[in-house]
Order: sequence, then structure tokens, then C-alpha cells
Amino acid sequence: MRRLTLLTVAVLLLVGLGVLSGVVTRGLAELEAARAEQRGLERHRAELERDIARMEETLHRLETDPEAVESVARRDLGWIRPGEEVILLTTPTPEPTPAPTAALAPTPLLRLAR
Repeated sequence: MRRLTLLTVAVLLLVGLGVLSGVVTRGLAELEAARAEQRGLERHRAELERDIARMEETLHRLETDPEAVESVARRDLGWIRPGEEVILLTTPTPEPTPAPTAALAPTPLLRLAR
């Protein structure tokens, strides 16, 4: 009887340790996933802060530097000064060749024997 009680306690202890191990392992995996997500978010935040700094610099230059305004007007809006000429260079495209008409005839899947 005493042996059965010890065996029962040992089995319950092993089951309890298994459950505890599963909980701890899952918790550690979730913790590592959360840390990885945090690192990714911190990298994204740093990128956004760099973008904000670049945009603030651009805004400051647009507010204080007439050459910056002219540069943006020329690049983004396509503006030119009076008296300037715009030369557009194009690449000629070759005429499309028509497909041979014989290749377009359907091929029957089955032929009837005569």
C-alpha cells in the first residue's frame, strides 16, 4: 500500500513537472517572440525618426533657401524659367510585326477516320 502511494505521488509529481515545463517553455518562447518583435519595432522607429529628420531638413531648406524651392519646382512640377527650352528625347519603338495567319488556324483534337 505504501508503495502504491509513493508511486502515485511520483507519477503526479512527474505529471506536474511536465505541465510546469510546458508552461515555462511556452512562456519563454512567447517572451523571445515578444523581444524579437520589440527589436523590429525599435528598428522601424529609428527608420521613421530618420525620415522625419530628413523631411524637417527639407522643409527648413524650402522655407529658407530659394534655390531649394526652384529645385523642387523644376524636379516635381516640371517648371522652367522664361526663355528656357525643354528638349524631350524619345526612343523610337519598332513597328510590331504581324503574326503569321497560318499559325492561328486551330488544330483539331480528334480526327474522324473515313
